[in-house]
Amino acid sequence: MRLLLKILLPLLVVVLCVLAAKTVIANRPEPKTRPQFKTSTAVEATRLAPQSYTVTLKTQGEVSPAIEGSLVAQVAGSITEVSEKFVIGGSFRKGDVLAKVDPRDYEIALTLARANLAQARALLAEEQARADQAAGDWKKLGRKGTPSALTLRKPQLASARANLEGAEGQVQRAQLDLERTNITAMYDGRVRSTQVSLGQYVNPGSALAQTYTTGSAEIRLPFTSNQMKFVDMNGAIAKRQSIQLKESGGSDNQWTATMERTEGIDATSRQYYAVARVDNPYTLAIPLDFGQFVEAEVTGLTLDNVFVIPRSALREDKSVLLVDDIGTLQSRDVVVAWKDAEVAVISSGLEAGDILNITSLGSITNGTRVKATIDGIAPQQEQRGKPSGADQSDRMQRFKKMVDAGEDLPPQAVEKIKERIAAGEEVPKWLKQHIAKTAK
Repeated sequence: MRLLLKILLPLLVVVLCVLAAKTVIANRPEPKTRPQFKTSTAVEATRLAPQSYTVTLKTQGEVSPAIEGSLVAQVAGSITEVSEKFVIGGSFRKGDVLAKVDPRDYEIALTLARANLAQARALLAEEQARADQAAGDWKKLGRKGTPSALTLRKPQLASARANLEGAEGQVQRAQLDLERTNITAMYDGRVRSTQVSLGQYVNPGSALAQTYTTGSAEIRLPFTSNQMKFVDMNGAIAKRQSIQLKESGGSDNQWTATMERTEGIDATSRQYYAVARVDNPYTLAIPLDFGQFVEAEVTGLTLDNVFVIPRSALREDKSVLLVDDIGTLQSRDVVVAWKDAEVAVISSGLEAGDILNITSLGSITNGTRVKATIDGIAPQQEQRGKPSGADQSDRMQRFKKMVDAGEDLPPQAVEKIKERIAAGEEVPKWLKQHIAKTAK
């Protein structure tokens, strides 16, 4: 008996301990969990309003002279004189003599032509006297009828007149050749390069120098097919619309040009080209040099009732991120009417009062909670666990009116409120009761 107790007593103790442990484990108190609050991302935002926007087309081109070409000799001879302006970079005025060809042969030719002219005049006078004599003899002899042209020496008289006209033409030609020995400038300009020097023999058509005008400059400006949708180029040219030029490379130098003409579409680049003009570029306060590259801004059409947003706020050129009534980001597709490096102009997809996120964000999903600083006004801080602020208050007032009127809250708003309740965030009692009631 005592042996049996020694065996059973330890077993009984073990069994009781196991039962006690199971009872303790089964009735242990559940640990209190702290509510998990969702973090919010701070972003900058702006409230949208429709407006009118005037498109500014930006392009660039090189400044070139309106007129340039070769200065050529029109007569043959040796260069006997060159002007001090006949050097690379030399400036000249219209009518200035830049070089001279030996004029002696042409002076002799003019003297001979004048002699021939005097002889032709004498022959004409002689033939005229003979014709008058023949007509007088016809009358004195009392002959009847009309004398023949040969009798009146009309053929000889016509020949003498023709010889006179030919002699006059020879004199004019000799005078012109003599004038052409003075190689004169046809416009105000500069010398780009020279091909002859003093004493060199030239033939008619020989290039003496390359020159260009300083009276006006032109800038050939390319436009894409998309840009051409936003400018009335024919109207701009008809009105000689002003455009602003700025020197490329970060300089602050600026000039004003006028639209002059169009060249149409280039067959190679498929771009549309227009030409702007600047008069007297070298006499401006800041001279506009040929060969400079300039950026041009052309005022285009005005778009009405559109939304102008920062270019960086446009995502993949087709959507934006909006901040909704409960402080979350929502993506929305938009139609882009115009865009450049700075702004995007939205023609549809947005409404007045929408709050646009303008902070650059990486990969983002709909429903991401944010704290938006709207137009420089930061959100008010939460106090005593209760959200405050003008936006939150207005939103709750709208929800309260809908609940009192028996209207359903937006499904998206209901889901967000449920998430806030599950996360342990403070939600008005009446809103909790409404959510619980609608969930049954």
